[in-house]
Amino acid sequence: MDSSASLPPHVLDEDLQIVRATLASISDEVHRLSPVAGEAVSDALAKIDEAHEEFLRHSFAAD
Repeated sequence: MDSSASLPPHVLDEDLQIVRATLASISDEVHRLSPVAGEAVSDALAKIDEAHEEFLRHSFAAD
């Protein structure tokens, strides 16, 4: 992806939601295969939630 291209906030919001949904959908299976990997996915979900909250707070504050 071209790093100079700027995506609108609503697209980035949707992308974060897609990433979160994808991680959530594979979380149980990953955890069954490897508890350590499953914990990493859980940690990633928490970080995605944190990132999404901050993104929403900052990206739509100017609207």
